[in-house]
Amino acid sequence: MSFFPKLSRCETYDVKECGGFYGYAHYRDQISIDCQNRCVYCDVRLVENGNEGFALDHFRPQEKFPHLKNVPGNLVISCAKCNRSKSSHWPISINLAEAHNDVIGFVDPFLDDRLGFFSVSSTGEFIALRGPSEYIIKLLSLNRPSRISIRRNRMLNLRIDDLLSLAEKTLIEIIDAGDINESAFERLRFAKDIVGSVRQLREEILTIK
Repeated sequence: MSFFPKLSRCETYDVKECGGFYGYAHYRDQISIDCQNRCVYCDVRLVENGNEGFALDHFRPQEKFPHLKNVPGNLVISCAKCNRSKSSHWPISINLAEAHNDVIGFVDPFLDDRLGFFSVSSTGEFIALRGPSEYIIKLLSLNRPSRISIRRNRMLNLRIDDLLSLAEKTLIEIIDAGDINESAFERLRFAKDIVGSVRQLREEILTIK
C-alpha cells in the first residue's frame, strides 16, 4: 500500500522482572517496526526522510496522561517536524476514550483506517475527507512543501515500477516465444538487462545514507 498502511502492535512488549514497563526510550526499535518506519502523521518513510532519525511520540501526551508515559501501546514514531508541531496538543477531554470528537483531535494509527480520513491528490497533497483530518492537516502542516514533494515522488516511482514491470513482462514473453533471430534476441536481452539495472540503481539510491 503506497500510503497509510494498516498498522498493528507486536503481541508483547518487554517488561521488567517486576512486570512493569521500562522507560519509554527502551521501546524505540520495536515501535519503529510497529509503525513500519513511517511517521504516523505525514506518512514519510525513514528512507524518504534522508534516514534522519524519527522521534518517539506519546500519542496521548505525557503532560496530560502521565500514567501512560512508559506504556508502549501509547507510543508511535513521528518525524521531527510533526513531533514538534503535535507537542502536547490534545484538544478534547482527557476523560474520553476516543482520540477525537469527529471534528478535532487525532486519528489513532493503530485503531483507525487512516485512508478513511485522508486521501492524496495527484499533486501529493493530503485531502481531508472527514472527522478531524482537516484539524490534523492544519496543526501538523501535513501539506508542507517537503511532504508534498515526497508524496509526489512516491507516486511517480510507483508509476515507474508499473512501467518497468510491464516492459519486463513484455520482454520475457517475446524471448520465451523464441520466434526471433539472434540479433533481435541480443537486443531484447540487452533491454531486459537495462530494466534490471534501473531497478537496482533505484534501490541503491533509496539506501544512500
